[in-house]
Amino acid sequence: MTAAVHRLLVLDDESEADAVRAFVASGAWRDLAAFRRIPTRNPRYEVYAFDLPGAGTPCILKIAQAAPAGHRFARRLEALVSHLAHDPARRALRGARLLAQNGLPTFRPLACWTARRGSFFRDSFLLYAQIPARHSLKDYKLGATGLPPAENARGFDALVAPLAELVADLHRHGLRHDDLACGNFLVGADGRLHLIDVNHVRAARLRRWPRLKRCFDLNDLRRLDLDDVRMDVFLRRYLGADDSPGWRRVFAFWRAGGNRPFRWLRRRLGLRRASARA
Repeated sequence: MTAAVHRLLVLDDESEADAVRAFVASGAWRDLAAFRRIPTRNPRYEVYAFDLPGAGTPCILKIAQAAPAGHRFARRLEALVSHLAHDPARRALRGARLLAQNGLPTFRPLACWTARRGSFFRDSFLLYAQIPARHSLKDYKLGATGLPPAENARGFDALVAPLAELVADLHRHGLRHDDLACGNFLVGADGRLHLIDVNHVRAARLRRWPRLKRCFDLNDLRRLDLDDVRMDVFLRRYLGADDSPGWRRVFAFWRAGGNRPFRWLRRRLGLRRASARA
């Protein structure tokens, strides 16, 4: 017997709404072996690709586990508390809608819901239309595009300016992403960059004080894992007329761990493991 679906939200303004309702009601989303699993480095998430029955739309089903077994106990407890306080799928759906309303390229969300899968806690499900993309910006960074090294490097260089424009546009609209790592930018079939992993997208505060807002906008760049040369190009394009040693020092402060000084200190003292991000 299929367990109940809770907090189902289907976006009725999308053409696939009826097909989505039928898909959720059928319980076919529980037969994950029928879908193609997409590897992810975060053990909290499972990501699957498939064509939506009745619509044929290529879709992604992203499942956020309430208590991921792959985490250490402290991280697992932290993830559970966050999961119970903020439904990850619903928050991601809202983040994607917020980006789209401001003309920023991202995925097209279709629905979200929660359900139990053999656990006391409910996992969180997000269904969205797949972005037609072959690579992420991280693939270019790691040379994993399948292109010859020189061509891969040229392609990566050519994406730095559009990346800076997209992030600057994000911040001009008063929004922040909170995880602007290379892996969260997909290169679409049309060459445009698309933002994903949007569950932390939010409106910025302090908009009445532009310089103070710029200070915290630079904090949003702390996870942007470009090499020094490309980061210099990025900052020149992103800051534009405001490019100065002062703003670069603010960026360097955030990038060095200024937003979490105690975590930075523990790492320096060898009391905390370094991040696994490549």
